[in-house]
Order: sequence, then C-alpha cells, then structure tokens
Amino acid sequence: MDKEQLKRIAIECLKEFYGEDATFRDGQLEAIIGVLQGKRALVVQKTGWGKSLIYFLSTKILRKEGKGFTLVISPLLALMNNQIESANNFGLNTRTINTNNKDEWEEIYQELRENKVDVLFIAPEKLDNEEFKKNILNEINSSIGVLVIDEAHCISDWGHDFRPDYRRIINIVKFLPPNVPLLATTATANDRVVKDVSEQLGNDIIIQRGPLIRESLSIQVIHLNRKEERLAWLIENINKMHGTGLIYCLTKHDCNLVAGWLKWCGIDAYAYYSGLRKDKIEEKEERLRLEEMFIRNEMKVLVATTAFGMGIDKPDIGFVIHFQKPGNVVTYYQQIGRAGRAIESADAILLAGNEDDEITNYFINTAFPTYKEMDIVVKAIENSDGISIYEIMKEIDIRNKRLENCLKFLVISGDIYKDGSKYYKSPIPWTPDLAYSESITKIRHYELQRMNDFIKTDDCYMEFIAKELNDSFAKKCNRCRNCLQKDIYPSSVKRDTIIEALKYIKNEHYTIEARKQWPTGLSVDGKNKINEMYRCENGIALSNYGDAGWGREVSKNKYNDGYFSDDLVKASFELLKDFAGQKNIEWITAVSSLRRPELVRSFAVRLSELLGLPYYDTIIKIADVKQQKELHNSHSQFKNAWDSFEVNNNVHAGNVLLVDDMVDSRWTFTVCGYKLRKKGAGLVYPFALANTAGSGGQD
Repeated sequence: MDKEQLKRIAIECLKEFYGEDATFRDGQLEAIIGVLQGKRALVVQKTGWGKSLIYFLSTKILRKEGKGFTLVISPLLALMNNQIESANNFGLNTRTINTNNKDEWEEIYQELRENKVDVLFIAPEKLDNEEFKKNILNEINSSIGVLVIDEAHCISDWGHDFRPDYRRIINIVKFLPPNVPLLATTATANDRVVKDVSEQLGNDIIIQRGPLIRESLSIQVIHLNRKEERLAWLIENINKMHGTGLIYCLTKHDCNLVAGWLKWCGIDAYAYYSGLRKDKIEEKEERLRLEEMFIRNEMKVLVATTAFGMGIDKPDIGFVIHFQKPGNVVTYYQQIGRAGRAIESADAILLAGNEDDEITNYFINTAFPTYKEMDIVVKAIENSDGISIYEIMKEIDIRNKRLENCLKFLVISGDIYKDGSKYYKSPIPWTPDLAYSESITKIRHYELQRMNDFIKTDDCYMEFIAKELNDSFAKKCNRCRNCLQKDIYPSSVKRDTIIEALKYIKNEHYTIEARKQWPTGLSVDGKNKINEMYRCENGIALSNYGDAGWGREVSKNKYNDGYFSDDLVKASFELLKDFAGQKNIEWITAVSSLRRPELVRSFAVRLSELLGLPYYDTIIKIADVKQQKELHNSHSQFKNAWDSFEVNNNVHAGNVLLVDDMVDSRWTFTVCGYKLRKKGAGLVYPFALANTAGSGGQD
C-alpha cells in the first residue's frame, strides 16, 4: 500500500476507537505510517504526547493484515499494567510476562505459539531468563511483527537511566528481519543519547523529535534544608493544590515518612515503591490497588520512588512535588511531566534539602561495580567448575546487589556465561574497562552539578530544562516562579508546624524483624531454618540513623561525644515502658564491645534504672573482629558475629531486652539472641537506638 492508503487506514482506525472528531497530534500519523511501512524509528516526544498510541494503533492495523505480534520491552511493572489497560481498549489481546505472574506463564506461552497474543510486554531483565530464552524467545523470534523499545534512553549508558539489561535488546535487533518495524520511544534524550541509541539500533533509523516544553506546568524551587521543614511545608500547602498528585522521594524510607506524616495530619496519602510487601503476589495486588486508586482520584497524593510514574496514563494529575532534588535535570523533567497532560494548569514544586546530594552521590558512586569487585568475582568463577551466586557469597565478602551487578555486567560483556544456576568463565581473557565506568561516573556527577545549577538559576526553569534536552523549540514558559518574579506557593514555613513535624519524626520508630533462617547454604544444628526455640522476637529501633529527630542525636553522641545522652535514655524509656510490660520483660542486657566497652553498656544500665528492671552483663566479645558495617553480605556478617560473641553463665530465665546502639544486618542480634536462648534466657527482644539500614534503596 502507498502512503496515502496507509494514512487513510490509520485515520479510520483512530476514529473507530476515539470518535469521529478525533485527530492525531503533530507527528503521530507520520510515526504510525513509518511503522506500517516497516521502518525503524526513534521517537523523542514529550510525556503525554501519546507514544503508546503509535504502537497500539499500528498493531491493530498490522494484525488485521495477518502480521505477527508486537513485542514491547518496557522497564517498569506500573507502566506495563497501565499500558495493558490502554491496549485492551483497542480490542487487543495483551499479555505480560513478569516475576509476579509466574502461574500464568505456561498459558501465555501456549497463546503465543497459537498466535493468539497481539501485544506481549516484557521487562528487559526477562531477556536474561534461561527459561524464557529456551522455551519461548527462540520460538517467537520469527513471529515478531513489531519490536517496541519503550523508554529507549535506557539503552544508552550516556542516558540518565541506563540499565545494563537494555543492552540485551541489541541481540534481538540484530536478528530481526529487515522488514520488521522497530519503534523506540522516549521523552528524555539529549543529542548525545539520541546519537548513541541510533548507532546501537542501526544507522538506517529515522529520528523524530518534537518540542518538549510542557505549557501547563508552573515550576517553583523552594530551599528548605531540614526534613522537618519540608514536612511542615507539605502540610501547610498540599490542600491548596488542585486534584490528585505525586510526591517523589529518593528513598523508600522517606516515602514511608512523608506518607505517614500526611496521613497523621489527615491527608489521604499512600506510599508506593518496590518491596511494599514481602510476598510477591501480595506486592502485585497492593501496587495494582494503589495505581487504580490514584487513577480514579481516590486519594490526595501518592508518595513514590522512581518505581512509579513512567507511562502511567492519568491526564489530570494536578501537581508533582519533589521532597528531595533528583540527581539530574532529565529525571526531573520526566517526573514533572506526569502532571498537567490534559488540564490547563498543574504545579511542579521542588523542595531542595541538605541531604539530597549525599543520597545522589551514593547512588552514583555505587552504580558501577568496582575493579576490585569485578576482579574477585571473575577469580572466584575462574577457580571453580561452575559456581552459583550463593557459593560466590560464601567465598567473597560482597553485597548481594553488588554481586548481581557484577555478574550482569560480566555476562553482557561476554566475560562469563550462565548455564542453569551456575556461572562459568568464558574463553575471553578478562580486561576491565576502567576508563568506561569512570567516564560514566564523571558524567553522572556533571549531571548532578547541572541539577544544582537548575535550582539556583534566576532564568526560566522550563527553558533551562528544554535546553538541557537540546530542544530546538526551547523558549520561556511565562508561568514558572522565575518568569512571574513571585512565589507561586509560600517559600517559608511556620515555626509551630516545624515543631510538630519534628515531634512526629521523633515519635517514629522501626520494627526490627526477627530473622528466621541462617544465610543460604549455611546451617546451625544441621538446619538452615533457625529453631523457633532459639529465635529472637521482633524488636524496636528508636530512630533512623542520622535522620531528623533522634537519628541525628545518636550520630552526634556516638562519634562526637562518646556517650549517649540522658535525653536518648528518656526517649527510649518512653518508647519501651509499655512495650516492656506487654512483653513481660524481666531484665536487660547489652551487646558488648572491646573497642568502646562502656558506650552501649552505660546507656543500657541507665535505661534499666528508668524501667525499674535489673541489668546483667551476659554477652562477652571474645575477638576484636571487623565491625559489622564493614562487611557486605549475610555470610560474612553471620560468621563475624558467630565467631566473636559468647554468652556467660549470668543468664536469667525471664524475657530479656537485648540492647545495642545500631542495627543493620540484624546478624548480631540474631546470633546473640540464639546464644542467650541456648543458655536458658526467656524470649529475647532486640532494641537499638538507630536503624542504619533505613534508606531502603531508591526504587
């Protein structure tokens, strides 16, 4: 068919599903015709432009002609769920294969074999799944009618959201027949990223770029250094904002803090991030429930990490607030682009704080495996006849996530390969590309500097963003705080509200969940499961280390004063007085230290006096080993604790409060609790002044 015929078919299809008055936005029809003609295209258009319409409408037309199914590679589950609903509106049979629906995989595989699936969504990580590659990818490769790469900037290591798994897509692209259309879409690619993605997808790719200015958004940056000030600002202003909105946080911990504070103040707020529930089925159900509530405006605000947002089809989001500054301008643009898609006006408020750069720098500096990490992983694999991830962790002290990153990079580079659950060294000699990882890290730091320039600029915020994205249509928005030369919302906060917010933070405490198993592959008394008779109970941590409220006091007392203050003792007493009675706690003991023997002991003795309970020294540190925070995985931390603590004969039979200053891996509490129970103690309840594992990741 010629171009005019394709144009007529596309317009008819649009009107069939959207009504006789429906028209395409600038560039949409051209993109659809490109797909129908079997071309390869990279489409860079602003959020809300309607990129998903291109592949759904194209799929509808091509399936009618008997073409193969559309494979969509998409990075987030929230995005998939929302787009599947959109695809269903076109009468397309749309399926997804992800970690939350394993019980449906066989049924989906069969539907694919029978050509009953119109659109299949998968995450890029699926391309590394042995079962998926063996059972389905090899079979369906020749049946792909259209390949769609959503959020295509993830392919580029120059992009703000580079994901190594996206590199696996290139292997599919290489084997695609030349007449199979490829559509790569993104809203966030500057010239460098466009060039990189184009080169990887093939030099014959057509690039379509549109204006990125968001005319409906009013941007304001407010500098509030402390968390309590930002919490106070939220409660004073959020009800002035129209409709339902989003608050983005850099960590899971802050999502819980912000959502909890807003709820406590009577605002209908919910936290959203990966790992909301331990059980995967419950996690899937909870995330779907929150997404649906958000879309139906059944809440005021969703407080989320980056796990939420990309591709969510909600045209009436009234505001996006950042509780902390994102790591780069492009991420910021992508996130504020959720708001104001089909309404005349929406707010984008950035609350910049003291801790922002520290959090972002941590994520930047830990994004790539280090040379040392890669080297010891390669050597462990080289010296084996095939080794599993758990066997590697037994041999070397490396965090689970860091090890997964190492393995991912090494597999993609071809230095190692995976067969079943085991990793093997390939014949390729391993040579680390240090210059590469250093150059990417340098770029990330530069991007953070540009974000800092953004929050300090006196010029138009939207024009600054558009120029960062190399948008040739960049212009002043005439509606941001800088263009208006006046605040859209107040930039200061009432002192009384700040005091209330600080009080709330100080009253926050954290559950120390009891471990139920020893590290994978290890056993005590011949079992991997911890005997219930000797297991700790769930305990309590007073604060999140270094945070506003008591977390700062704990940090200052430990490292500056060398003594935990009476204020911390009183705060702990207030937290524990009812708890001790409810749990029938009869005595107190503390985790001992050779380096600072009186630091925790002195605190525990004073706490015991306020609680009216006896204190006994029972735990003996028998070896001056590394501190737990210096070790990186469960195997190392468990062994470290097991080898360095013993329990004397001063143990009493009643329930006991086991006190330490910090809790992170929980292995010190687990081991000491186990040994106390073995010696005849009653139930063991851990208590720590601060939780040092509180950041909880960025997704």
